Amino acid sequence: MHVPVLVAMTFRSDSWLKWTLWAIIMSLIMGWVARSRRQPRPAGYARRLQHPLSTLIIGLVSFLFFAAIAVISNVFANATTTWLTTTVFVGFALLALPIVSDYFAARHEVSEEGLRYGRLFGAGGHIRWADLKSVRFSAAMKWFRLESQSGAVVRISVMLMGLPVFAQLLLVHTPPETIESNTLPVLQMTAEGNPPSVWGLSEG
Repeated sequence: MHVPVLVAMTFRSDSWLKWTLWAIIMSLIMGWVARSRRQPRPAGYARRLQHPLSTLIIGLVSFLFFAAIAVISNVFANATTTWLTTTVFVGFALLALPIVSDYFAARHEVSEEGLRYGRLFGAGGHIRWADLKSVRFSAAMKWFRLESQSGAVVRISVMLMGLPVFAQLLLVHTPPETIESNTLPVLQMTAEGNPPSVWGLSEG
């Protein structure tokens, strides 16, 4: 066997191994997040929508990991270290900060009247179920999008705890015509205690 062919096969094998390892790690992380959002909570928190502690941990670990790589790659600089690689690592570290911020900002509360919501940027507010103009689930973005008659938009992440109570109250008090047809079965499943998967695959 020629050397170039052998090298190419080894490269493909290494790439396949890396992608397989990445998929396994991501599956484990998303499985942990999915389980953590189902953890039982005190009765006083039953109507509160908020991120589980796992979200904060993932955000902090991701930030520290990439920030450390950026620092180490420059302290122990070698021929492969460039401003571009440093920028990439710093960029990944900064991308983790919104996750940490959203852990504290995305705290909502539902009632028979509506949803009191918080925001990562800007002030929160209150939206009444009866005033909703549309309710739509985005499978790609993993959130429920609520829009009121006045144009206010609230996005409820599938990573939040308390989704079943949210879905139950929304289904009871929201005008049926405001819920998109493909969103209705998702809400019904969520109300029964089976919220959407946090990462594309069914959680069983």
